[in-house]
Amino acid sequence: MNQLLSLNDHLTLAVWYRAAYAIGGLVVLLLLWVLCIRLGRSITQYRSRLITKKWKAIFEGRVPLHPPLPSRFTIGHSNRIFVLYLWNDCYDECRSIDETARLVALAKRLPFQQWAGTLLRSWRLHRKMLAIRTLGRLGDRAMWSPLHSLITHQNPFAALHAVQAILAIQARAAIPLLIPVIGRQTDWSPLAVATILRSAGDDPASETLAQAATTGDPAVGARLIRHLPVTQSSSGLPILRQFLTTSSQVSDDFLAASLFVFGEFQDPADIPIIRQSLFHPVWYVRVQAATALGKLGTLSDEARLTALLNDPEWWVRYRAGEALVNLRSMTEEKLEMLQATLPLPEAQEI
Repeated sequence: MNQLLSLNDHLTLAVWYRAAYAIGGLVVLLLLWVLCIRLGRSITQYRSRLITKKWKAIFEGRVPLHPPLPSRFTIGHSNRIFVLYLWNDCYDECRSIDETARLVALAKRLPFQQWAGTLLRSWRLHRKMLAIRTLGRLGDRAMWSPLHSLITHQNPFAALHAVQAILAIQARAAIPLLIPVIGRQTDWSPLAVATILRSAGDDPASETLAQAATTGDPAVGARLIRHLPVTQSSSGLPILRQFLTTSSQVSDDFLAASLFVFGEFQDPADIPIIRQSLFHPVWYVRVQAATALGKLGTLSDEARLTALLNDPEWWVRYRAGEALVNLRSMTEEKLEMLQATLPLPEAQEI
């Protein structure tokens, strides 16, 4: 019996030794794995610093690039992506047209177009967007078709980058193609669209926004029109006026957005449409009409705004009172007399 117990003890001890050796081996392997990762990161960071130092000196013009390309600058696929990012960063930092032109000319001497064309077919979104930005800034018309096909990409960021790229390559040819696309894209930021279109010029941007808003999805159109003032051009206003006066189906949201735009541009030609909207059945349309009239109205509009002080909606009454104060013809004495003659306490409060 004692010999049997002693045998079992030896077996148990042997198992424990083997387990300890196995665990110790795993710990050593894990430590080696962590060490290799840290060493790899250190090597990558060191190489990145070297590449950054050398290529940034070239991009900034501190080191000339003599053809053929020096062998020390021959880099692998992963580092090509890093160099393209570095070039785009330097492009963003350019403060003059001459600096931008020099950087583009330098990129055309290098195989940047080939690298970016390869990345354009990548399934990774960040690589695709890097390629779109690079090709658009290089302005090569040979890449027009591949970039144009991406303006309907499922990712809105990639699509907007593609829009910006084709505008940079050939704005006149791009704008007619963009109008129907912009008018139906519900997931595009209207502010981003307006800002990107300005790269083609304020007047074309204004006209493009107005065309897209009046021919596309009404919900998208209302959002687009609100950002028309971003273009700082009134070229799109005639398109908007014609749509409002001739179309039989103008949504309440679109009309309210248009009245907001009229108030921002303050063109006297829009006063008739604003006056017609003062007594619209939808309250937020009346709000925008009153606000716009306060910026454009004349002496004859005092009575119209005074009538709105009796509106059942508080916001309409508030904006009407604010508009009365903003009228050039209004004085403090007139306001005091007006307040004394108003029959309703709600109007007197405003």
